[in-house]
Amino acid sequence: MVEALRKLASRTIVGLEVLSDAEIVALCQKELPSDLTAYRELLRRYEGLVYNTCMKLIGSKQDAEEVAQDALIQVFHKIHLFEGRSEFKTWLYKIVHNYCRNRLTKIIRKRKGSEQFEEYSSANEPDTEEPKDQGLASELVQETMSKMKEKEREILVMKFTTGMTIPEISEAMGIGESATKMRFYRALDSFKALYGDINKANSTQQA
Repeated sequence: MVEALRKLASRTIVGLEVLSDAEIVALCQKELPSDLTAYRELLRRYEGLVYNTCMKLIGSKQDAEEVAQDALIQVFHKIHLFEGRSEFKTWLYKIVHNYCRNRLTKIIRKRKGSEQFEEYSSANEPDTEEPKDQGLASELVQETMSKMKEKEREILVMKFTTGMTIPEISEAMGIGESATKMRFYRALDSFKALYGDINKANSTQQA
């Protein structure tokens, strides 16, 4: 996130921190654009989550910062459309996800071959045998995520990066909860299998 927004989001607005997201959003809808007080509280709560989600989905720090900034500006302009039918975090994720996908399409056009996936980072490490070197482990997780199908990667990011529940993911993806659970567990299985294969291949090459 740009420095100005980061400083803005770092300010704690006395009294607002005890309010729920729904209450803060209601204040934003009432006060924006003339009063930014409640919006600053939303920035404080979600700036980090938005940026981390962008990093997981895009990988490039510069692009992630730009997308995070654009997404939060979009929230500023569209928050009056939020009707409270879902959790605010779910609504926010949809905005961030759409911006990431649009930006990623442009990034892919500029990259060659599979290079566009090399900067992706992981959502969560599986319960599997890990290298002792944590730096190497992180690289393996990143490489594993880069080789996953887009929909599998996205659902892991939603679950482990944004902390969304299965019902929230279900709503964000527009599919039933049973289908969401099935897709999530399949994504985990794919991650574990790929991670094991890549780890084994790297160990063989180093032997």
